[in-house]
Amino acid sequence: MSDIFDRVKAQEEMQRNQSFADAFSRIVSGGKPGYKAVIETKKIIPKCSSCGTILDEKQKFCHECGAKVEKPVS
Repeated sequence: MSDIFDRVKAQEEMQRNQSFADAFSRIVSGGKPGYKAVIETKKIIPKCSSCGTILDEKQKFCHECGAKVEKPVS
């Protein structure tokens, strides 16, 4: 599960990279000058897999049901 979380984090970092945004804009625009693509990112909200309670990022156990917290996937 942490492998998926690491991939999502790497994707978020890449999307924040300006050179990636510039290259993506050139591809999407077909080479038109001055075109700037907007890349939206989605924040990962940690939730308990057992009861669905929204958790703090640093919690290791759910404060409602006591289940061990897995790293969030999306």
